[in-house]
Amino acid sequence: MVSREIGYIEGLRRHVGHAPVIMACAGCAVMDDSGRVLLQRRGDAEQTWGLPGGAMELGETLEQTAVRETREETGLDVRPQELLGVYTGPLHTYANGDVVQSVVVMLIATQVGGSLSVDGSETVQLDWFDLDELPSPLFGPHQPMLGDLKDGRRGRWV
Repeated sequence: MVSREIGYIEGLRRHVGHAPVIMACAGCAVMDDSGRVLLQRRGDAEQTWGLPGGAMELGETLEQTAVRETREETGLDVRPQELLGVYTGPLHTYANGDVVQSVVVMLIATQVGGSLSVDGSETVQLDWFDLDELPSPLFGPHQPMLGDLKDGRRGRWV
């Protein structure tokens, strides 16, 4: 059994090292009243921009994961409103060498509380962006999600 203090994926990595794993993830495309999306500059080596989200912990629902990860990475409390889509893609290798095949459920959400807060490790910057003026570089796995969001596609699975 994996200790809840270290997190499911971290505990799994202690057993498999950097070997490829399938990882269930969820996140939120947080939209403001002006139709802008909140993006985080990730604290990894590439410093890419992306949507808040992360790995599901044992005992959580995907919606709980999306809300928790958004709060941890942005400081905002959110309410999911709609399914943007379910995304899978090719294997992704993180800067630390971990290899994953992610299955990501991305929800569209609105802020219901909290205030923007940068933790300095997972998130080094937060900002709101018009969908026609997204920053660069974007985190590769999030590009299809942001494309669907911009183009009004919902409930997609890719």
